[in-house]
Amino acid sequence: MNKQMERINAILRHPAYQSWIVANNQAEQGRDFCRHGVEHAFDVARIAYALWLDCGGNPVAKDIVYAAALLHDVGRWQQYADADVDHAEASAELAEPLLLEVGYHPEVAAEICRAVRLHRKGADSGLPQILSQADKLSRPCFLCPSRAKCAWPEQKKNTELIY
Repeated sequence: MNKQMERINAILRHPAYQSWIVANNQAEQGRDFCRHGVEHAFDVARIAYALWLDCGGNPVAKDIVYAAALLHDVGRWQQYADADVDHAEASAELAEPLLLEVGYHPEVAAEICRAVRLHRKGADSGLPQILSQADKLSRPCFLCPSRAKCAWPEQKKNTELIY
């Protein structure tokens, strides 16, 4: 296994990461709408990497794209506990020490955290833009049984496959 894949697996195996995913799952019990567990993180990671390749991104950066996607919502449970918390900011704050612990260079960890912080703001380029777009594309609104109750505007709902 290469070093990049080892870092991704270290994130997934890390007790803190796993506790954040469990906290998200617990906070979203009974939630009718999109959830933010590991399945969502994997979907975003795969879509983000496909988008990264489509825009000519360097394949060596695969683990950076995956790390950003896996970590982009880990602080969501904090927003459920306190509505004043921005989950993107909380996720970045949680992610930074974990990224350093699993072996990312501080500059790379900062790049990943920047993308996590900006994933809701719809940045216009680079990893933040890819992450934001992948997050939105990951939602299967066309199948959602709660679609009629969803507060998202119709134009934001994914009603067609885009690739």
